[in-house]
Amino acid sequence: MKVCVFYHDRCFDGACSASLFMRFHRECIRPDAQYHYHGLVHRAGALFQESDFKGDENAIVRLQVQRFAAHYLVVRSSPEALFLTPADQQHFLESQRDGSASNRHFYDPNYTSCTSFIAHIAQTRFGFDPSPVAELIRWADIVDGALYESPKAAVEMAEPAMKLTLVIESSQGILEFHSRN
Repeated sequence: MKVCVFYHDRCFDGACSASLFMRFHRECIRPDAQYHYHGLVHRAGALFQESDFKGDENAIVRLQVQRFAAHYLVVRSSPEALFLTPADQQHFLESQRDGSASNRHFYDPNYTSCTSFIAHIAQTRFGFDPSPVAELIRWADIVDGALYESPKAAVEMAEPAMKLTLVIESSQGILEFHSRN
């Protein structure tokens, strides 16, 4: 089973979301899966080509999306920014009403980071234990929500997670590199 994970590239929460999704998916859904990562940056027009969906399953974390089909969808942005067309939004809403995607499409704007949202969904819907990665989740909330203890802490970038943030945000495709090793 090949799982392609699409995530927000050059983004601490994007990298954390992709790695947490993989851990959850491996532990609770498919222990035999192989994971491939596809980093994307926000840009005008379509983020995806149909040919991008090369996995047996495709997970999209922390991005605005245009296609749903049989893909996992874990998002937290506003519904207005989420869909490229009214038809995409209608498809999402119908799948939520009829339950056809109740364990595949998730949306809740009340989370500070997509990482904490994935942790919540994985724990409450699938029995995943996020406690081993609690520090990752905490830092994703801090970085994505700009919840630093002080302006000085935000500027100094002294914490190890903050240094990792600098690396992630300045390096394109960091997960693609690591997923091949």
